[in-house]
Amino acid sequence: MRRPVKYLLILLAALLLNPVRAFHARAQDDVDYKAYSLFVYNFIKYIEWPNLDAEFRIGVMGDSPVLKELQNLAKAKKAKGKPIVIKVISSPEEALGCHLVYISSSKSSTLKALLEKTKGKPVLLVGEREGLAKKGAGLSFITMDDDVLKFEFNKTAIESNQLKIPSALTNLGLPI
Repeated sequence: MRRPVKYLLILLAALLLNPVRAFHARAQDDVDYKAYSLFVYNFIKYIEWPNLDAEFRIGVMGDSPVLKELQNLAKAKKAKGKPIVIKVISSPEEALGCHLVYISSSKSSTLKALLEKTKGKPVLLVGEREGLAKKGAGLSFITMDDDVLKFEFNKTAIESNQLKIPSALTNLGLPI
């Protein structure tokens, strides 16, 4: 084969394969926030709260695509027989009006203030970012090497906020 034709074929192959690689990289970066919302719903189903009000309030701290998924979930499901209300919160003080606070990755830095405000109160803090359970949140998400979504749990943090986490849930998660 003549050199110019050989180089032209190599260049053509590289150009054709490049979009495939770019598409594959994009697909790996996509996050299934519906899965996150379903995890949250199951946390609600299994964890026990004392004295629930007429509605179950979930606060979302920060900007996250999970907000839309939680809103869709709230339209279709109930939590412990009560309607689910989703509210966007922007300060740790607002967390006190919630049963569960979902902390988006962009607001992970607010964990310390959230922990101070909710200490001893029946509020479950759920971190979108890996490692927040180690820092005091009740639960945080972790993506395993095989891209499987799991959760870490901090039993001490959960129980110190007057909540009970059953073994049916702890058997599925990773203790810290």
